[in-house]
Amino acid sequence: MTKRWMLITGGSRGIGQALVSHLLPEWNIVFTGRNEAGIGRTLAQAKGLRTATWVKGYRCDGRDEADVQRLATSLLDEFGAPAAIVHNAGMTRDALHIHQTARDWQDVLTNNLVALVNWNRTLLPAMMMQGSGAVVLMSSVTAIKGNSGQTAYAASKAAMIGLTRSLAQEMGRFGIRVNCLAPGLIEGEMVEAIPEARLKAMRQSIPLRRLGQTQDVAHAVAFLAGEGSRYLTGQTLVLDGGLSA
Repeated sequence: MTKRWMLITGGSRGIGQALVSHLLPEWNIVFTGRNEAGIGRTLAQAKGLRTATWVKGYRCDGRDEADVQRLATSLLDEFGAPAAIVHNAGMTRDALHIHQTARDWQDVLTNNLVALVNWNRTLLPAMMMQGSGAVVLMSSVTAIKGNSGQTAYAASKAAMIGLTRSLAQEMGRFGIRVNCLAPGLIEGEMVEAIPEARLKAMRQSIPLRRLGQTQDVAHAVAFLAGEGSRYLTGQTLVLDGGLSA
């Protein structure tokens, strides 16, 4: 059994859940979530695949430094340093800026930024000792293009781009690559809640005239985490069908 494993945070729903299934044939995967039912669904979906690799799901709140440290230390003890980390967990708290409170911003920034710092503090030193690895931060096209009602979300996702560039500078000499993925409109739970008329107009604003699929995101993550991008670091790959062109 290969020892190469990948951590995917926020793997109990949405894009994270799809990433587990799409990447599982090539990777051993550990994923996290905050909802036991969602973790169970991801595991059931993944275990239905015929693959020689394995998958494990854990309940963990990335905002809780002690909770993350306990799980991360346990994973290092059992599996060694990960070959890749995909920081996918996050949240939106959409509202016009003048209607948002400091607490709203704290929640978004803690979920989208502080949580990944908590993981990095424990896992990156082990990867540095290993002398190799890849880190993928899941940003958003909103960080580049902007979107009304998403100032806090956009700010957190834009911060990921800056974090990526600086962390790549720090980690390069240890053989660790750090890159960012900025997806556009991707089919899934969030898109399903959009009224059809508005969704049609949104499709028309995309040069490729379609929404992205979770497989598109998975292929991009596989590239950024794999050997195909071994000379790529500190970059942001925009995956939006041309929306931000």
